[in-house]
Amino acid sequence: MSLADALPKRPVAVTPPQTVAPLGSLGMFALLFMLVGGLAWWLGPDLVRDWRIAGDATQAADVRIESRRCRSRLAVFNLCDVTVIDERSAAGAKRTFWYVFIGTGAADGLAAVQPLRSAADPGLISTTLGLGRRTERSLTLALAVALLAACIAAVARMVQQSLSNLGAFRGLSGQRLVPVVVDIERNNLVPPRRRLWVYLFDDGGRRERAFIELPSKRRPLFTDASEKRALALRGERGGIPLLIDAGLECLDLTAPEKEAFYAACRRAFARPDG
Repeated sequence: MSLADALPKRPVAVTPPQTVAPLGSLGMFALLFMLVGGLAWWLGPDLVRDWRIAGDATQAADVRIESRRCRSRLAVFNLCDVTVIDERSAAGAKRTFWYVFIGTGAADGLAAVQPLRSAADPGLISTTLGLGRRTERSLTLALAVALLAACIAAVARMVQQSLSNLGAFRGLSGQRLVPVVVDIERNNLVPPRRRLWVYLFDDGGRRERAFIELPSKRRPLFTDASEKRALALRGERGGIPLLIDAGLECLDLTAPEKEAFYAACRRAFARPDG
């Protein structure tokens, strides 16, 4: 039903909520970049060294393997660590090599892993497991970085869209507003006490998507008990509609104007209980 006359026939000031919290977005970017840097710092040096010595690696009789272990997840994702002691050094330097790779048979022959040393640069040490799995390790690290890069790009697109949405919502202020019904696609909890609401609306025959964040205690103004549809406001010039909360806190309305709007909604959607 049309709710065109449910709001006052005057321009209404609109104060939209956040589309995405700035601190949350910055925190997500920081976390993803830290993960990329952490992976490169953790796995990169050993991988680069193994590619360097692959052509002249020799058995290292003066290096002793102290421990070796492989753990598999989902049968193909492997995390192995081999700890060696370089008896050639005065202090008997100990170090642990970490190998992360996708493949099968990681534990096969684990007991036969041998230490290796570069003939050209004796200070470079590795193991037969590390050199034998260097291709799989390289591909696995590249895949992990690519997935994280895709996540960074997705967050960047989300932030860009949120800024575009926020600009459109702010542009509603001062316009004659028209209520429209939108479909709630999903909602997700956003720490610490907020919720992201994603909704679908009609834009000239196309289904488009928008989203906003609301404090957890504030909920959209639903049109039925299923909470699958809610009210939003669109300006007279069209554009992205703003999902409104049940308390109409984003609108500069007087108490009588709010009550008149609620009464119109009850009549339109047959909800006598409000």
